[in-house]
Amino acid sequence: MNLTDLRRERFVAVNKEYQQYSNGAKYAEESKIRIETPLQNGVGQYVIDIKKQITGNKREVSLDRNDVFIPNFIGVFVALQSTDKPATELLMSYPALTPDNGMTQYEAGFLSKDIFALYNGRLVWNIDNGVLLGSYPTERFLKVPQTQGAFLLDTADTAIPEQILPEWDVLKACDLVIPKLTIAGTRDHQITINFDAAGLNFDCTEGYTPVLVFYMDGFLVKGGCEYLENSNPNAKAIGMW
Repeated sequence: MNLTDLRRERFVAVNKEYQQYSNGAKYAEESKIRIETPLQNGVGQYVIDIKKQITGNKREVSLDRNDVFIPNFIGVFVALQSTDKPATELLMSYPALTPDNGMTQYEAGFLSKDIFALYNGRLVWNIDNGVLLGSYPTERFLKVPQTQGAFLLDTADTAIPEQILPEWDVLKACDLVIPKLTIAGTRDHQITINFDAAGLNFDCTEGYTPVLVFYMDGFLVKGGCEYLENSNPNAKAIGMW
């Protein structure tokens, strides 16, 4: 089954569930959650607030208190945010390095390979007093597309690298969420990304700021929390498709 068919099948299941609960008043829509936080040298613990109040940009999307989000894909990316044009930042499923440290098709990059420590850590997700994800491996977020170098000949018949960006698909760059997770905005969510960073440097090209981006693609049910069971603080947090 391809990703399009999988999303369609899950979408039908979620819509059916919430229309039954709400007598047709609630329905699912495709949406995302995206939260950014600046990377800091030597710091290896980052708290992701998926319910934070967002002002000043349209990149980030958080979860409102009364809404429900059912993720299909989850990703942790790095991005280099331009000081002049932050809206143009590009999500990276693997860190781009500056040309001095390795070939890159991007106009900006990290100055060292220290950032790869991110992919030797874990993601922890607590809900109220329970644990949703206890030690999700960040190794699964390093996605390097298979590419083959291409060269052109200049007027002197000298081979020069052709600057072609690798294939990019945000869903292929994310990890598929296997069980059905129901994320309720009424719950207290604490997400942390942890990796060893003592003595590490995440500096990048001048004029850019390195950021960590938490991303989920899935289905949003506006006002869906009204229809969750209230007897258990983690009610319906985990289910099966």
